[in-house]
Amino acid sequence: MIKQSDIEGRLRLFRYGIVVVVVVTFLVSFITPIVALNAALGSTAPPATQHLGTAIIFTIVAAIVGAAAYFAYSAILQRSVQEQSAEQQGGED
Repeated sequence: MIKQSDIEGRLRLFRYGIVVVVVVTFLVSFITPIVALNAALGSTAPPATQHLGTAIIFTIVAAIVGAAAYFAYSAILQRSVQEQSAEQQGGED
């Protein structure tokens, strides 16, 4: 179990989650059009590499959003830990 004060553990878990989301975004955005077009058009469907550019764009966008969320979450965690330590120091005086 991750403790409330374990910032590195929480950030590590968040990074793993971002990696999973980025990989799933790539797979879904690459495979979904291929499956849909093969089901609709049969053997006349365009090649799979035609959708690779779109999948890469979606993946890059997901990675950028994930990175922004990571840095925002990191700042929020740092601020909350500093506030908790200030409250503890203020209560000891």
